[in-house]
Amino acid sequence: MGSGSTRPNTADDKMIAAIERGDQEQFKDRRPVKNTDKKLIKEKQARSEEARKKSEGLKALRLAAEKEAKAK
Repeated sequence: MGSGSTRPNTADDKMIAAIERGDQEQFKDRRPVKNTDKKLIKEKQARSEEARKKSEGLKALRLAAEKEAKAK
């Protein structure tokens, strides 16, 4: 008898065994479904772009302040 004869080997077998035990909440798929919500993706991109612009502006202010401090 092999070691895998009584244990589930595939993801489907593991899920079925978990459902039979009643702990299907603990079962996690290795590859969750990708989020295809276009609106959410666009909002995330807009937020990251806004943060990028803000950091670039702060960097420009810092560089200008350093230049002004060197000039004095």
